[in-house]
Amino acid sequence: MPRIKLANWYGDHKPGDEIDVDEVLLKALRRDGVVAEVLEPPVEPAPTPQQQRPAQPEPAVEQRAEPAAETGRKRR
Repeated sequence: MPRIKLANWYGDHKPGDEIDVDEVLLKALRRDGVVAEVLEPPVEPAPTPQQQRPAQPEPAVEQRAEPAAETGRKRR
């Protein structure tokens, strides 16, 4: 859980108090301007096995030249 320092009153906590909040409440308090600073940032979850695999190069795709677009106005 992130630990924050308050910039304004929040409930019965005065400015300067340090409190533990969850990530949803942290987002809401930041939006409202109540957070002075985040003392302990939220811990990132461990990457899943899919995220740990190195990126494999994509197969090369043959580039085709597209015909030039016609310029000018269309007739009605």
